[in-house]
Amino acid sequence: MQEIDVVRQTKIFLQRHGLLGKQITDLYTDAHPSLLIDAKLEPFQRFTLQFDSFAIHPDLVGRLDDGGTTFAVEAKGADDWLKGIAQADTYRQGFHASLIAVAGTPSGDMMSFARQRGIGIIAVGSQGAEVLERPPVHLPQLYLAESVRRQFSASNTLLRQFYYNFPTHYLGCAACLRIWEQRLGTSIALIQELEPFVQILYPAIPRDFRPALRGAEKLGLVHVRGNAVELTHLGRTCVELLPPPQELDALHTQAMKQPLAEISPQTGAVLRILLDREPIAKFIIEMLARVGRHQPIPMPALVEHASRIDKTLTPVVFFFPKAIDGLTNDQGFIVWRNVQAHHYRTTIYMQYKRILTHAGLIKDHGLAGTSSKHYNPEKDMWELIV
Repeated sequence: MQEIDVVRQTKIFLQRHGLLGKQITDLYTDAHPSLLIDAKLEPFQRFTLQFDSFAIHPDLVGRLDDGGTTFAVEAKGADDWLKGIAQADTYRQGFHASLIAVAGTPSGDMMSFARQRGIGIIAVGSQGAEVLERPPVHLPQLYLAESVRRQFSASNTLLRQFYYNFPTHYLGCAACLRIWEQRLGTSIALIQELEPFVQILYPAIPRDFRPALRGAEKLGLVHVRGNAVELTHLGRTCVELLPPPQELDALHTQAMKQPLAEISPQTGAVLRILLDREPIAKFIIEMLARVGRHQPIPMPALVEHASRIDKTLTPVVFFFPKAIDGLTNDQGFIVWRNVQAHHYRTTIYMQYKRILTHAGLIKDHGLAGTSSKHYNPEKDMWELIV
């Protein structure tokens, strides 16, 4: 049994049975080339524990449904078990629980050694996997645990991407839902019933309606539960400050030529408040603030600047997960000679950039390409203006 088989069976087991008596809400596979060949292991992400002179990456990382407990798994095939225990031991520095998953059944001495190090054991065989030793939960080092938390937050946020460049679609959904509440006297709407209602009040809504709803949810305006949607407390507050849907429809047409914040300063201000809660937007703005207001900077320089401040989070935000292994070295530094235009996340230099521009946070320098094939990072200028 190969290491990838151990990872595969372990992930299936954790998804079905959870860990430590709890369900798992987030579970990522390391974006290592040897694992990327199996699409069933998605989602992929490179989680990093960064030390002074080296960086390490667990094969699996997850978070329990208690909202805070994190765990890491090192997978091994039929050998290298002692090395795996040593690696899992290191993961304890940043995760609340650490395990080793192995092909076969370890000896009593091996189990005793792992137990002494506070390492849980998952045995993987042809019939599946089972936990032989539960990992004890402990308090990891604060700065490493906080880094892991930020990586989870960014990774989860990027799984739910902004699909449209125009924030008016997301704001329009919330504004229409508020009118739905007022007219029908119910806070919950079925999506298939809300869609034609929105099309009447906000004609600019795209034909594909659900991505607009997901964008509204990403901003914290609505909460989608299956086929139903309702305003959040934040959304119900913000819609009182937004123009009515018909006015948002007109603003959408004007926003094709100039930023929304210039046309409707109050709407831009609402959008800035919402983006301040969005981890990716907040990180980008924090990095631009360190560069300085009214200081235009191209994308590669922005990424390099960000990596000096947060070496672990920067690749997660700016690069596709499947590219990160080839773009960073054993110390966690970006190897710039390996970085190509197609490695940058399109959602950052397209959707996020346009939404930040419409919010009045960055200057409208335009896009430096609308696809990985045509993107020119050196011409992609970012400039904080607030």
